Amino acid sequence: MTKKNILSILGLTVVCLVVSAGVSRAQSADELYKQANAMLKESLDEKSVTESLKLLEQAAELDPGNEEVWIRISWNYFLLGDDLEKDLKEERRALFEKGKAAGEKAMQINNRSSGGMYWYTVNLASAGEMKGILSSLSLAGELFSNINRIDRRDPYYYYGATRRFGSEIFVRVPTWLTERFGFKAEYIEEDLLMNIEKWPNFFDNYTYLARVYVWSGQMEKALEMLEFVLSHSPDIMPEERAENAKQQEIAKEMWKEYTGKEYPEK
Repeated sequence: MTKKNILSILGLTVVCLVVSAGVSRAQSADELYKQANAMLKESLDEKSVTESLKLLEQAAELDPGNEEVWIRISWNYFLLGDDLEKDLKEERRALFEKGKAAGEKAMQINNRSSGGMYWYTVNLASAGEMKGILSSLSLAGELFSNINRIDRRDPYYYYGATRRFGSEIFVRVPTWLTERFGFKAEYIEEDLLMNIEKWPNFFDNYTYLARVYVWSGQMEKALEMLEFVLSHSPDIMPEERAENAKQQEIAKEMWKEYTGKEYPEK
């Protein structure tokens, strides 16, 4: 065997080893991602979200080009920040900033990433609220622009997430600002009712609509939305049992806030 042939074989062996290592890292990252998601399907409490985030960040180290991993990291950081005590503004803002950065990573990998842009935008709004600039014209413009861009790509992303997000911005910023971008109470109600018609067992759409009804002074309608959530099992949508359970706890708090009593008392 000539020296040239030996070098050729050695070179091919190195290439095969490199390719094999790359496949192995990607496979390991995918397994970690699946483990993290399975954990989150069981519970969305702080421990589960934190532990799953560790797995996801390990996955990102192994396969930094995995868009779905970065989307889920962005989502997890939002969950952690959103669940912190409201007066811990700096701590919450730091988590939202990390969520923004992860969303940006997803968009760098895929410039049409619906999930990346959505969770980037949610974290952007949440961080803006901590800094007191949520109602600024420039930030509101970016938020509403992003919602429209996501809708054009995937109007059904995460059970109508952009409609819920739009409703939350609607009730938190001045009316003159939301109307400037074409958002009105009747439009928001219509959008969320469409979500409920399409996904009748996903509790988030009911709690978000309840907030809109409270904002517009329709307390009875708000309580009707919460009544549905509180009178049904989270298992009504098995694939989103953990999210439904989380929203049921939120609905209990909302009911007490609105009525001054524990459900089902009014």
